[in-house]
Amino acid sequence: MTFTIHHVNLPAPDMAASARFYEALLGLAPGTWTFPRGKGEGDLSADPAGLRLYPSAGASLGANAGLHLITPEPGFARRHGLDHNATVGGHVAIQVPELEVVIERLETAGIPYSLTGEYAIPGMRHVYVYDPGMNLLEINEYRAPAG
Repeated sequence: MTFTIHHVNLPAPDMAASARFYEALLGLAPGTWTFPRGKGEGDLSADPAGLRLYPSAGASLGANAGLHLITPEPGFARRHGLDHNATVGGHVAIQVPELEVVIERLETAGIPYSLTGEYAIPGMRHVYVYDPGMNLLEINEYRAPAG
């Protein structure tokens, strides 16, 4: 199966210090986060003080591709009915063409995962899973919104 790296998500307990590092020292320019219509608004993780996007140049991977900084939220997974907390410890997001194939393989292997459906990125479903080294991975599939 082919894949691309959609984003890397890093924890930023002190968002101001992290933003200064990436912007002033590395010269990255922050972008604007795009949520699917009716999703994310009012969530603590959607607060610009706790979520920052540095878009990939020339990315054709859908919205929000690039580097994500997020303030860790211990209650995020519970609030969203998930077993995996994407705001704590960071993760790499791997984009695949067929998420259902990955889900079937996880189920066959008996590996627990969290499926969010479309939440944080328009047109994208997300599965969170730990690899054997306990690294949190996001595996996603982008489908351009119809119309």
